[in-house]
Amino acid sequence: MNTFVPMEKLQEMEREEVAHFYEIWITTSEAWPQDPKTTERECLWRSDRELTQDVKIEEAHFQNLPRLWLVVKSLDDSYVRKIEQVLGKHFEELKLKGEFAPVEKPKVSSDEKNTDLRS
Repeated sequence: MNTFVPMEKLQEMEREEVAHFYEIWITTSEAWPQDPKTTERECLWRSDRELTQDVKIEEAHFQNLPRLWLVVKSLDDSYVRKIEQVLGKHFEELKLKGEFAPVEKPKVSSDEKNTDLRS
């Protein structure tokens, strides 16, 4: 599930609301930013999900978790760092674990998906 928010609206969101997203991305366009041809996008933050030992979850499951897409005017490094500072304060207050600028995960092709997601 994707949620698009203009950067200006980030401050209006409740901190707990931001905490529900698995990843936070920044993009310059709302036109299907997950398209591999879209280069104006960057994964800004990914939360650490704690999994129980008795549940095996395939990578395809994580592709379906909620993402927040912040629509920005540019992906300029200094601008991105300012966003990281704002979000870093939110996450620190909420004691959320995750990482900024995570490595992009490869997509799981549809024929390799294991859809047995028992929990």
